[in-house]
Amino acid sequence: MTSARGVEGSSYRWPMLAVVSLGIVALTLNWFDVATAFPLIGAEFKVGLGSLSLLISLYIVGYGLTHIPGGVLATKIGMKRTLVLGLLVQGAAGVMSGLSHSYVELAIFRIASGVGGSVFVAMTAASMVVWFHEKEVTFALGVTGGAAFSAGAALALYVWLFVQRSVGWHTSMVLGGVFELLVAVVTVAAFRLPEGGHSLGGLKFDRAALSSALMTRDLWVYGIALLGGYGAYFTTSQLFSQYVTTDRHFDPSAGGLLSALILLAGIPGSVLGGHLADRSTNLRMFVVGPLVTVAALLALIPAAPNILLWPLGIGIGFFLIFGFAAWLAVPSRVSNIRAEHIGSATGLMLTLAAIGGFFIPIIFGHLVPHTSYGAGWVFLAVVSFALALVGLKGGNPVTVGSP
Repeated sequence: MTSARGVEGSSYRWPMLAVVSLGIVALTLNWFDVATAFPLIGAEFKVGLGSLSLLISLYIVGYGLTHIPGGVLATKIGMKRTLVLGLLVQGAAGVMSGLSHSYVELAIFRIASGVGGSVFVAMTAASMVVWFHEKEVTFALGVTGGAAFSAGAALALYVWLFVQRSVGWHTSMVLGGVFELLVAVVTVAAFRLPEGGHSLGGLKFDRAALSSALMTRDLWVYGIALLGGYGAYFTTSQLFSQYVTTDRHFDPSAGGLLSALILLAGIPGSVLGGHLADRSTNLRMFVVGPLVTVAALLALIPAAPNILLWPLGIGIGFFLIFGFAAWLAVPSRVSNIRAEHIGSATGLMLTLAAIGGFFIPIIFGHLVPHTSYGAGWVFLAVVSFALALVGLKGGNPVTVGSP
């Protein structure tokens, strides 16, 4: 691990937090902007809810399958080059998504977008670990993995609704991709490695060390624990607007605002969750507790009157991301993974969670037309709760993250 003195004493760690957070905003904008365009895409390509929900899962295909290869790539070519490469790939895929003129073309570029996002996002966790080391690391992970993520997704699900109304969904997705390409340029110019972080500039691949890191029990336990909640979160955040407009007869603008608030609730959730988890040795509680709460809120959706859908949606967004910062800290604080393998370790956890991100939206998208939205929300609640209980087998750090 990079020396604590070199990292914690540096005045660059907060600017690096800002640079990485900007990248996360660009990533989630290009991840979620397709959901805002679902009604337009469905009408143009003549596809229904099942095909639209598949676009969510196809992003997760690329996103989930390349987390670990992205971590291996970072070990080989270095952290900065990997961050920039991820932004470039997803930005280009975002542009090409907007230029798609068939459902098949769009589906292919959604997979490519997920690949770029995957390569970038695992390295964001690693970059925060090496810059913040064991001081406020969970808080920093909360800002990047929670607050910045939520801000970008909310930008896509609400602000981009008005962009699409002005220029059409094709051009709006091109603009999202161009924004991410510009962020890649900013990252080239501004991102740097901490003092003493020479191993993060590229190393000879050590298969035995990587295999040892990836076989760490707690990575598997916590990765599986998030699987249900992860899939439920992406299903809810991207399809809740369609649910409230078609099934509960909300105005489309109100539906878009509600989806945006689900994501925006993650900003205070991530900051508060990261701050509190930094000062606790019971990281397990900060992962499992919020997931169980999310499951309970999902179960209440079918019976809730329209006015209560607002606090339920906001609560889901708040509590899922509240626990996500602690979850991201598992490789460094619980498993004590070496800095050069943090990206791969985080990638393993994200790959496990991405199984839920792939299958759960597909199941939801096919279950609802054959039953009802109510059955869909109950399904999300049950799978989130059942898998969250796996986290009770997870370990805890020996010391708190901050003095």
